[in-house]
Amino acid sequence: MRTPYYQDDLVTLWHGDCLDVLRVLPKASVDAVVTDPPYNLSFMGNQWDGADGFRRSLNASDAGRDNVFGRVSRTSPEYRPPHTFQQWCAAWATEFLRVLRPGGHLLAFGGSRTWNRLASGVEDAGFEMRDSIAWLYGSGFPKSRNLHGEWEGWGTALKPAFEPVVVARKPLSGTVAATVLAHGTGALNIDATRVHTAGREAKAGRWPTNVILEESQAEALDEQTGILTSGLMKARTNRAPRPGGVIYGADKRNISAGDTYGDTGGASRFFPTFRYQAKAPTSQRPNAGGVRHPTVKPLDLMRWLVRLVTPPDGIVLDPFAGSGTTVEAALLEGFRCVAIEHEADYLPLITQRLTKPLQQTIFGDWDGAA
Repeated sequence: MRTPYYQDDLVTLWHGDCLDVLRVLPKASVDAVVTDPPYNLSFMGNQWDGADGFRRSLNASDAGRDNVFGRVSRTSPEYRPPHTFQQWCAAWATEFLRVLRPGGHLLAFGGSRTWNRLASGVEDAGFEMRDSIAWLYGSGFPKSRNLHGEWEGWGTALKPAFEPVVVARKPLSGTVAATVLAHGTGALNIDATRVHTAGREAKAGRWPTNVILEESQAEALDEQTGILTSGLMKARTNRAPRPGGVIYGADKRNISAGDTYGDTGGASRFFPTFRYQAKAPTSQRPNAGGVRHPTVKPLDLMRWLVRLVTPPDGIVLDPFAGSGTTVEAALLEGFRCVAIEHEADYLPLITQRLTKPLQQTIFGDWDGAA
C-alpha cells in the first residue's frame, strides 16, 4: 500500500510518478489542479523534461531501466517526441479529470514551442478548453545558434518572453449554477483576482485579464503609453464620439459596458502585475543540501492562479510539485493541497517550505480580497 512522503492536516505530499500516484486518489476528491509540468524542452539536459522521461512514465515495463526508450530508439521511424509528449499529457489529464469534481478547473503552464501538444493532450482527455493565460516577463535568454560569414546577424531562435497557461475545465454537472451549488466548482473567483485600482478595494478593481505582466514588462508598456486618465462613468453611459468617428459591430452605440474607474496611470494598470522578476528570486528558491530546482515560479503568481480557480476551503492538486511553490501558495490562500513529486532530490525543498514561516508576499493582501 502506497503511503505519503509527508502528511499533515493541510498538505499531503506523495513521492512517485504522478500517473501511479493519481490512480490511488479518490474520484472527485479535489477542487482545482494548478501545476507546472515538464515542457518537453529537455531543459538544462534534465531527463524529466524530455521524451525519455515521458516514455518511461507511459510504459510501466520500462520503469527503472537505464534505456528508458525501451523498444523504440531515437533513430526509429516510430520515435516522435512531440506525439509522445501529447500522449503523456493526455494520460495524466485523464487522471486529473477523474479526481476533479465536476466543473473543476485545470491551470497548466506550458512552453511556447510545445504547449500546442499540451493543450491537445488536455483536450483529448475530455477537458473543455476555456482560455489561455499569457505570463509575460523580461528576463528570458535567447538560446540561439548564431551564423557567420555572409549570414552574420542571423540566428535560430527568439528571446523567450512569455509562458502560456492552459485554462481548462472538467465538464459541468448540468448548468454552471447547478454545478457551483452542488460542488463549489465550475466558476472563476473574479472579485478575488481583480486588477487592483489605486485607492479602491480589490473587489472594485478591473476585471482580471488573460495577460499577466512581470514588472519590467509593465514598466516598458507604461513608458510607451505615457500617463493616461480614464473617465469616470457608470455602466451603460453614452460616451462622447471618438475622433474619426467610425465604430463597428456591437460597439457602434458607443455605450460603456461597465463602470469605469476615473484613474490615472500607464496602460499596465489594466493588467495583473507582479513585482518580482520573471523567475523567482533567491528568497523564494529553497536550497536543501545544495539542491535547487531550476524552474521555480514566483510565489505571487501562483497565489493569483490558485485563488482564481479554487473555491473556499478547497483542495488544490499539484502533480508536478517541483520545489513546492504551488503548495505554499495554496496554504497562504487558505486552501489544502495534495502534491506529487517524482524527483527524490526535490522532496526536501518542499518540506523545507512547509517547516519555515510562510512568506507573506506583496500581492494579494488587499482589503476585500478573499
